[in-house]
Amino acid sequence: MGIAFVLIFYFVVLSIAAVICSAIMVAAIRYYLREVPNGRARIIRFAAILPFACVAFAGVWFIGYAVINDEIFHRDPMIGDGWYAPIGNGYAIDMIDVTDQGYVHPIGGDNNGLNDPGGVSGVRRMQVVGFRVFGSEDKNWFQNEGRERQEEDDFFAVDTRDRAKIEFSSEADLAAYAKQYGVMLGLRPIADVYDDYRFTWFDGVAAFLLVAVPGLIFLWLVRRIIRFKRQYAGAKVVES
Repeated sequence: MGIAFVLIFYFVVLSIAAVICSAIMVAAIRYYLREVPNGRARIIRFAAILPFACVAFAGVWFIGYAVINDEIFHRDPMIGDGWYAPIGNGYAIDMIDVTDQGYVHPIGGDNNGLNDPGGVSGVRRMQVVGFRVFGSEDKNWFQNEGRERQEEDDFFAVDTRDRAKIEFSSEADLAAYAKQYGVMLGLRPIADVYDDYRFTWFDGVAAFLLVAVPGLIFLWLVRRIIRFKRQYAGAKVVES
């Protein structure tokens, strides 16, 4: 799915949810303030608009989140058909359309390194240990893309310092090579390794802001409604 289609889908879903939430909030506030004849219209209007304002905030939030993640942290926005994240030592993982295989490559240069000859395409499983990257490669990844076939017809080790790649005919040979450097080979699916590097402190802060800002406004509204009713009740007592 292209990112534009995903964004349109989320916009439609969130807009429908906003309509429902707005109707429920307005009905609930009208019922709660049913004994308050005057002054409640302003609160009701604010409550009716709030869900739609939250949708607009989420849109602005996502634009900021996506731009900062891409430009500063060099990570994908978590929606769409592309997944990418740096894995250290000037290398990164890229997966397009599918997550059962991807491209491990140096960062920088043309197309951010996707065309770098030092990269490895069709990576099925991998392991990052210090400045070395070990993995398995599907030489027929293009023909197998989107299919259940997950071939591994080559194994490799990359030294990220000089971008040197060594190929092996079997996983046992790769394991023997890794053992020379004190590494116990443990290849994992590329998507699992991607998950290890995708999330940073920024994602936690961004998620907190996405929830906290609308949440605090909603709590303020609830407090305002309760105080408004109490003030009306207090005024009635004074009058009587």
